[in-house]
Amino acid sequence: MSIVDRAKNIILKSVDEWNVIADEPATVGGIFTGYAMILAAIPLATGVITGALGMSAGSFGGLGGGAMAMGFTAVAGMAVIGYVLSMVTLYLMSIIVNSVSPSFNGKSDSTQATKLMAYASTPTWVAGLVAWVPILGGLVSLAAIAYVVYLIYLGLKPVLGVPQEKVAGFTVVIVLIYIVLTLVVSGIILGLLFSTFFGSAMMAGAMSGA
Repeated sequence: MSIVDRAKNIILKSVDEWNVIADEPATVGGIFTGYAMILAAIPLATGVITGALGMSAGSFGGLGGGAMAMGFTAVAGMAVIGYVLSMVTLYLMSIIVNSVSPSFNGKSDSTQATKLMAYASTPTWVAGLVAWVPILGGLVSLAAIAYVVYLIYLGLKPVLGVPQEKVAGFTVVIVLIYIVLTLVVSGIILGLLFSTFFGSAMMAGAMSGA
């Protein structure tokens, strides 16, 4: 099945697609390289492109070419860092879900856990197509996050064999764990952003004062 068909089916025909996903052969590496890493590149690409467009537009305001080049490098660098950390977060979430699953009478299967988290993340990656649009992008991103939670809820029983009466509780646990991981990742990104911009500014100030 093509990536496009899988993404379309998991969004539009979720229940049926989870049953297909649950039974199909797969590997953790294959799910990452054949699906997650490709779709997650959508937000990466739009982030770099919109950053480049913003820098180009800013150049008409009289900013120097050197500042523009440095600014684009920072934007592109942060987009790449965000991409890498999103893959790390997905991998960690898959490990955690696999470890917690038996507590909810589900399977302990790393491949199945990776299936659940990778394919459930599809809406947020696809939403990257319009994330650059003011207001609309934010609304679509919020809706995508809510839909990810719904997809996890739908996928826990067929993919990990979690009893229906425990699905809601497990979904809540997954969401809470994801929030904590996201806060940690966001802290890392903000820290890198701070060091990139303010560190460069302080270095430039020191050189100009020399």
